[in-house]
Amino acid sequence: MILEGKAAVVTGAGQGIGAAVARALAAEGALVVANDIEAERAEATVAAIRSAGGSAVPDASDVSNFAGADAVVDACLRAFGRIDVMVNNAGILRDRMSFNMSQADWDAVVAVYLTGTFACSRAAVRWMRAEKVPGRIINVSSRAGLRGSIGQANYAAAKAGVLGLTRTMAQELVKYGITVNAIVPRA
Repeated sequence: MILEGKAAVVTGAGQGIGAAVARALAAEGALVVANDIEAERAEATVAAIRSAGGSAVPDASDVSNFAGADAVVDACLRAFGRIDVMVNNAGILRDRMSFNMSQADWDAVVAVYLTGTFACSRAAVRWMRAEKVPGRIINVSSRAGLRGSIGQANYAAAKAGVLGLTRTMAQELVKYGITVNAIVPRA
């Protein structure tokens, strides 16, 4: 198993892509923190990992802010003593046409996708650098961030921001042995 002994955090791991990534990492031997703001979802992913013979713990921190991002990384350090992989997948939708979008709709989506991705990456990287651990940051973006998406100005802007953030952090962190990549899944 290629990730034996490595610890990974997956945000938004309660369903969909996040749950699949968490299970795949565990299947390769990773020790997984399955984060989802809905604790029951995180626990369900952990139960699936454990029933397949993997090791995982749930976490329900709100990763849309720095305190929550620090908390999910701290959960990983408490459970496994290290963090090697951070997968930034958490997300919400507040779809509205731009002319009908409220500030609350804008702020909520940008907070989860863009601030959350930055804050979680920052928290993980601080430990990786201090411990001189080569790590991996994997950010989930979207085709909407590349091309736009009607009724999703907040989402498209945040996902485009994730791409810019990924490029910048990749350049900043390569000298520390930390890679930063983005994926753009499409179903």
